[in-house]
This record gives sequence, structure tokens and C-alpha cells, in this order.
Amino acid sequence: MISVVLVASEDLPGLAAQMALLVPAAVDGLVKEVILVADGEPGVEALVEDSGARLVTTSGDRLAAGAAAARGDWILTLRATPALREGWREPIEKHLAGGGGAPAVLVVPGGGLLGKLAPRWHGVLVRRLDWPTRAGDERTLASALKAKRLSY
Repeated sequence: MISVVLVASEDLPGLAAQMALLVPAAVDGLVKEVILVADGEPGVEALVEDSGARLVTTSGDRLAAGAAAARGDWILTLRATPALREGWREPIEKHLAGGGGAPAVLVVPGGGLLGKLAPRWHGVLVRRLDWPTRAGDERTLASALKAKRLSY
């Protein structure tokens, strides 16, 4: 159902942690595939081989390259940090069941007053068929699509 486009970084432990949190959702059928998009970061190929994810290599727009390779009905963009937290699936599953196809931003509030004003973005959820030809970064993508906010 969902293709997760995970943008690689040199934070291999962070990438591995993100991927580990996706495993139960993959077993349950929510996550169809994980696409790791890289630009030659060391160790990424071994991580992909060990995890069963697909590797897309590009020096250009990583989100667009990952989205082009996606086969799921929906695309969820992620980065190594901030790491997903337990409970991330619930708002996504509710949104998919009743969101009418609207794009969404997955966020988690940070700590203190500043955290309430500046929540931490975890990713953007977009139907694959609605992916724009020019997405830019995640904030630009969410803004252009008028994405709904999903907090957890």
C-alpha cells in the first residue's frame, strides 16, 4: 500500500533505526516497499542488501527519484532523523481510511513551548498519482499540496 522513500545520509545507525521501525508495518502489509535513495554515502549499499530495501542512486532530486521508483499507492517520505517513534502508524492508517486521498504531513511535537510552535517533521504522505512533477524539498511539497497535519 505505502512505498516509503527514505533519503540516505551518513547516519547509518539512524537509517537502520528508521528501517527497523518499518518492519512491523511491512509484515502487516501497510508498507509495501522501502526505497533508500542515496548519492554514494558509505555503507548504504550494505544496509540495503541486509534489509531487503531497494536502492536508488542519484545526485539530483532524491525525493523525485524515489517517488519515480515507487510502486505503492501512497508514498511516505522519510529521512534518517528525526527517527519515527512508536505510534507513527495510527494517524497514517486513520488518514488512509478516512482522508479521502488528501496529502498529509506526519509530525511529532517537540518538547516545551518551542516544540509546540515548531513540531518535528517526520515525512510527507502523498498518493503516488498526485506526486507533482517538481516536488522540491518536503516542506515545499507539503505546502504546494496543502498537506493536512497528522500528529502523533
